[in-house]
Amino acid sequence: MLIASLKPRTMGGTTNTGLLIYALDRAGYPVTGYDADESLQLSAWARDVDDFPCEVHEADTPAFAETVYGEMDHSRINVVDAGHAENHPDIVDSILEVADLAIVTVSPTNPDYDRLTTPERGTPLAKVIRRSAALRDSGKPPATVVLLNRCQAGANSPRKFADLLAGGGKDGSLPKWDVLSTRIPRRESIASAVGFPCDKPERKAPYDALVTELTRLGYLPAPGASR
Repeated sequence: MLIASLKPRTMGGTTNTGLLIYALDRAGYPVTGYDADESLQLSAWARDVDDFPCEVHEADTPAFAETVYGEMDHSRINVVDAGHAENHPDIVDSILEVADLAIVTVSPTNPDYDRLTTPERGTPLAKVIRRSAALRDSGKPPATVVLLNRCQAGANSPRKFADLLAGGGKDGSLPKWDVLSTRIPRRESIASAVGFPCDKPERKAPYDALVTELTRLGYLPAPGASR
């Protein structure tokens, strides 16, 4: 299967992609990574850190569906880190053409919420995902969930923005998102993870919980079933 890690212009998207790959490996899934962000941070992380659990292939191409997807081992969990959707719409469109699951990283802040729902420039990500249906064999967009990131302990903002996203905004007129109950906390040890080993407990627990939730919801096969 193919998981697309998407984000509007936000912080922590590549961090979440990498630490999700670690968590999938810990849970017993065979994993391969793909870096479709032109910054190639995920590729550098995998290259420079001894404990990174899998190979990461450079895949920042608008021909992703045609040239990358067909070469994948589809018995594995393939995870692709996409760049900011508003900056690389051609690449994101091609990824969404073939993705099985899209995980959208958003911080519970007004700027991130606005970039996701009503950006000043560019196409709202919900519309980008929805229009991918026309390119897909199923005629439907990929299953999509929102992962709230950089959540401050004890703050009201994660619940506030989860409710706004799930309810279609203040008046219900915006697209409604499936928001995961897993929250990635705002911690320096997570924020500084890119390029370093995943040897801190804080870099493991939230992402193990994410994999558990995705499996419980049926987005991931049971470990071993993907082989």
